[in-house]
Amino acid sequence: MAVPADRRESLLASRKTGMIPRPLESVLSLFDRLFLIVAQIAMALMMLSISADSLGRYLFNRPLTGSYEFTSLYLMVIITFLAIPATYASGGHIRLDILRERLARVPGRPFERINALLAAAVFGFLTWHAGGAAITKFIERDTSFGVIQFPLYWSYVWVPVGCGLLSVRLALEIVFPQSPAGQSRDKVHHAGEDGL
Repeated sequence: MAVPADRRESLLASRKTGMIPRPLESVLSLFDRLFLIVAQIAMALMMLSISADSLGRYLFNRPLTGSYEFTSLYLMVIITFLAIPATYASGGHIRLDILRERLARVPGRPFERINALLAAAVFGFLTWHAGGAAITKFIERDTSFGVIQFPLYWSYVWVPVGCGLLSVRLALEIVFPQSPAGQSRDKVHHAGEDGL
C-alpha cells in the first residue's frame, strides 16, 4: 500500500523538525487527558475516603471499613501510573539540565534519542512484566484477605496501562526527538535563582 505523496512529505517534514505527526500526537494527547482525568477522580476519591474514615473513626468510633485497602490497592496505583504519561508529555518530571544547552547543539539530537531509548526500554520492560502479572491475576481471580475481600486483579491493570502509554510516547520520541515540553530556554527554572 503506497503512502500518498503529500502525506509522505508531511511525515518527512515532521521528522526533520522533530515534531510528532499531528494525528498521532492528538491521539496520544487524548489518552493522556483521559488517563489524567481518571487519576484526578481517583485522587478526589482517595481524599473523600480518607476523610470519611478519619471522621468516622474519631467522631463516631466507627471507621470506614476497607478504606485503607481501597486506597492502597486501587487509588494510589491509579494516581501514580495513569498520571505518568501526561506528566511526561507536559514536561512535569524532574530533569537534570547540566549539559542540555551544549548537547542541544549536536545535530540530530542523539542524546535526547538515547535518553528516550533507555526510558522506553525500561518502561516497555515494566509494561511487559506488569501486563503478564495482570493477566495471571485475572485468570486466578486473586482477592485480598480481610473483612472485605477486594479483587486484587483490578489493581494490577493500571501499571501496564500507564507504563504502556508512556512507552509508546518514548518510542515516538526516538524517531521524533522533542525538547522537554513546556520548557523553553526562558522558562527553565534553575536552582538557586530565587535565593533558596
